[in-house]
Amino acid sequence: MRAVDVSIVTYDSDPALLRQLFASLAEPITPPIALTILIQDNSPRSDAIDSVRAELEGNAAFARVDIQRTGENLGFGRGHNANAARGKAPWFFVINPDCALEPGALAMLLETAERDAPETVAWEMRQIPYEHPKAYDPVTLETPWASGAATLFRRSAYDAVGGFDPAIFLYGEDVDLSWRLRARGGKLRYVPRAAVVHRTYVVKAEVKPRQAYGAVFAGLALRARYGSFMQVIQGFAMLAAEILAPQSFQGRTWGMLATGARALRRMPHFLGSRVRSTQSFRPVFNGWSYEQRRDGAFHEFRSRRGRPASDFPLASILVRTRERPAWLRQALATCAAQTYPNVEVVVVEDGSESARPVIEEFTGKLKLRYHPTGARVGRSRAGNIAIEQSRGEWLTFLDDDDVLFADHVEVLVEAAREAKTRGAYAFAWETLTKTIDAERAIYEETRCVPRHRRGFDRLGLWHQNYLPIQAVLFHRSLWERYGGFAEDMDQLEDWNLWTRYTIEDDFACVEKTTSKYRVPDDPREAAARQAKLDAAYASAVERQRQLQLTLSPREIALMAERFTSEPPMVHASRNAVRRIVNRSPLLARVASWRAPTRAWLRGRR
Repeated sequence: MRAVDVSIVTYDSDPALLRQLFASLAEPITPPIALTILIQDNSPRSDAIDSVRAELEGNAAFARVDIQRTGENLGFGRGHNANAARGKAPWFFVINPDCALEPGALAMLLETAERDAPETVAWEMRQIPYEHPKAYDPVTLETPWASGAATLFRRSAYDAVGGFDPAIFLYGEDVDLSWRLRARGGKLRYVPRAAVVHRTYVVKAEVKPRQAYGAVFAGLALRARYGSFMQVIQGFAMLAAEILAPQSFQGRTWGMLATGARALRRMPHFLGSRVRSTQSFRPVFNGWSYEQRRDGAFHEFRSRRGRPASDFPLASILVRTRERPAWLRQALATCAAQTYPNVEVVVVEDGSESARPVIEEFTGKLKLRYHPTGARVGRSRAGNIAIEQSRGEWLTFLDDDDVLFADHVEVLVEAAREAKTRGAYAFAWETLTKTIDAERAIYEETRCVPRHRRGFDRLGLWHQNYLPIQAVLFHRSLWERYGGFAEDMDQLEDWNLWTRYTIEDDFACVEKTTSKYRVPDDPREAAARQAKLDAAYASAVERQRQLQLTLSPREIALMAERFTSEPPMVHASRNAVRRIVNRSPLLARVASWRAPTRAWLRGRR
């Protein structure tokens, strides 16, 4: 039988929350798993753990229960290390005492781990109601670090790096462990379909003094262990700014001073245990964070426990492709990772059947329908065929070179239904991409830009398309009423579609980043792409003139007010700047030094 050690560190934990955690762990799993419950209680008194001890030790769902008390607060990392020393299962599952697993989540987590290659050493669960906004890879689901709130570790890898560093008491110790694992060649995976309810915030964006101090200490410690000299200096400059900042809670200034003093005392430990970057691992410092973060940190997700199937109407992801199987494979991988439980994917290939082997790879992983057109029919006709072939109540497009974060469909369906609208959209990253091998879809993402972050506004939409095609989800009734793409359009056909679909219907805006669309990083490719869009702009505007809209004077006034309250949409875009530069031989020559200069700077961190 498969065996897992479950490690829990408690400190005056709420008995009711502990019972919820143990009840979720005790739910039947097929095939069964032998769970050993290891608890390190750091509470000053034993009241909380004693209140659940008897029922926990008498629970037949667990192979063994081992509870140890220290009488002092050892901290998060030392507590889990103590549990690890008493366990022997090949899998070591670290979970917070204020968590409860969603139905089937542990089985999915373990099945994923068992399928993965040996170099994958940790699997992080998705947290709800608030998912951490760090930017994992939507295709591979690799994550830069794994949260200690709910992560499964390969024990051999955990032991090889010595577990958590006891010098980091709380907050940031999971990043440090993740980076030491990655520095040894390990990979970390995010498992978004295996979720855990984590009641870490009483209210959204709650300010926690202990978390603020812990994040600053860990940030300084990690810069000392992994960063350059300048990054260490930058960390202490940031600390000075924190000390001088207005107090957001009582005692903040003195607390930051004490945190800085504690960090200085521990500097020899972290400087004396430095970890070098490798080809596969390079630390990222973004303020006190360790990655680029997506918008929507406090977007709230609902538990699926007890919800009927009718809460999840079918959603169709419509994919247009043309002889780019390697790119399609990546797009479909992001569809297969969707957390929404009722998704189908319709793939329409324009003019060939090169995608068929990729489609076969995903048989059994997706509800998938494939339609090759035979003769070339064009992008717009291919999109309309995809809608006609679909069965979903809710529809969303995904071009074969774009990708979705795992919560994309869930976020948009829930938002549209809650707002009682027939459409919704979320924020997206414009991802500048340097293509290395187009045939095998090997590329480097040079920059992710939150290009369009605008609430719904008809006047703004009539002026400029701020709705990337993959960012929008709409109800089938809009297609039934207004039709699909204009088939004589090969560019900006999505803008024309959105202006028709929103002529009378508002779309709900979700301020959360749920997708990425790729644009070329090469200036010439970008200029050629922009030239095609510019050429299509006049035709798209002319089609808008043919639309008729009936509004009251008050509705017009409200539209104008909303338009003027939004950030200005007139700006010098990156592509516009590139066109100007490319027209000047002198500026083009200067710009040609940009890539080698950036590579030189990266080589010197």
